[in-house]
Parts: sequence; C-alpha cells; structure tokens
Amino acid sequence: MGAGMHIGLLGGIEVASSGGQSLRFATRKTSLLFAALVLAGSKGLRRERVAAMLWADSGEQQARNSLRQALVDIRRLFPTTGDEAIRVEGNAHTIWLAANADEADIWMFDRNIQASDGASLATAADLYRGDLLDGLSFPGEIDEWLAPLRANYARKALDLAERLSLLPEMDASQEMACERLAERLVALDPCAEQAHRALIRIFRRRGKTNDAFRQFLACKEALKRELGVAPEAATQALVERIEAPEAEHRHEQAPSSSGPPETRAPRRETVAEPARPAVSI
Repeated sequence: MGAGMHIGLLGGIEVASSGGQSLRFATRKTSLLFAALVLAGSKGLRRERVAAMLWADSGEQQARNSLRQALVDIRRLFPTTGDEAIRVEGNAHTIWLAANADEADIWMFDRNIQASDGASLATAADLYRGDLLDGLSFPGEIDEWLAPLRANYARKALDLAERLSLLPEMDASQEMACERLAERLVALDPCAEQAHRALIRIFRRRGKTNDAFRQFLACKEALKRELGVAPEAATQALVERIEAPEAEHRHEQAPSSSGPPETRAPRRETVAEPARPAVSI
C-alpha cells in the first residue's frame, strides 16, 4: 500500500498499522465487519442489521455478543489514543469507522475518479489492484450484500480505463497506469470490452498497429467463445483501418500493376467519452 494508506480493500483485504506492520483479524467475520465499516464510511452501520447479517445462524442475543467481541478485536488492533488515525466509534444503535480520508484505497479511488486530469485518474488506476475484497466469499445475505458492491467497483474501473485511454494527452506514467489497469481488467474478465478498447488505443498511440489488431482479435474471440456475440461497434471502429498483420505483409510484397498507390488521409477516431460513473459506497 502507498505511504499514509493503511486500509486496502481492492484486490483483497490488507490492513497495516501506522508503523506499516501488517495486521491480522481474529476471524474472517471480524475482517468482513471491518471491511463493511470502511465501505459504509461516515454513514456507519446499524448494529442490529450487521449482527443479523454476519451471524445469521445465531440467535439474536448470541449475534449481538459476537458483534461486541468482533468490535473488541478491531479496537485491540487500533487502540484509541490521541493521535490514532483509525478508530471505531458508535452509539447504542450505530457503529462507524473514524479515519483520515487517505487511509483507505476505496476512499482515495472514489475521490480520484471524480477528477478529470490525467494525474488523478492514473492514481485511481494504480489503486485498483483487483476486485473488491477479492478472495472473500460468504453464503447467504452477506454475499448478496457484497456482490453488487464488487460489480459497482468493477464498472467504475472499466469506465476509468476507457476515460484514461481517451485523454487527448497522457505522459508516459499515465499511459502505463492505464495499460496496467486495462490488463488487470482483461485478466479478471476476458470479455471486458472497455478494457480491450483502452489497450487498443494505447497500442495505436505507440504506433503498434499489429499489437492493436491482435488485441482486437483477442477481444473478438473471447466474446464469441464466452457470450456468442460480436464486438460492439465502438470496438470495431478502432480497428476498421487496420489490416491483419499477415494481410498487410502480403499487400506490401505484392507487385504493383499500375502507378503508385492512391494515398488517402487517415480517418480520425471518433469514440465518444463515456459518462462519468456515479460514486456510491
């Protein structure tokens, strides 16, 4: 995690002390309670609801006791002192996490994707290490609660990759951040067309038309194999002026039967920037 950031939920849960030491929760449900507090932000969580959700197989009193014990475990990891950056607070009905705005990766991610400059968007791209709470899964109501949150952040990341790739100007570090994000997203979902388009644009920026065409073919094959559909028009438009490498090579080697070939000005790409995603936790 980055300097000053102690809570990571993107790509799995990772928590560190103010000194940088990795912290481990006593149980998986305690770690999920902590993650839920991070996701809830300043709104907090109703004690009754979170107890019923995390300990659905227990009676009401036992669920409340388990919640109290989990909160004790979290507070033990983050002792309440005057200069402590992370602490759990609450009242009779609600509990919430009090922390600085830069303590959690999802808070920084949500803030940076609201910007329009390349530096902020590249920062957000590097924060997206993978799916929200990757590797944590639970049956029943917990998974029903977690699944739409994961899907929401995956959509935000896809929109981010496309927005970055559509910027009229990017420096080398921003371009690399976009490429890394798009590659992670394609690895997570080979049918992620927005991520494929981002990679195609990056290859075209570098003049690597063969790589751009191969990326298009990888997208086309994944969509046909997994979903039985063709690429969207926006994806096909990116490569409509690019010949397959083998065909291009044959064209270059073919003898000319007349004068020099006709030269046509290249057509500019006209892909509209997608709408900016709404931010919600």
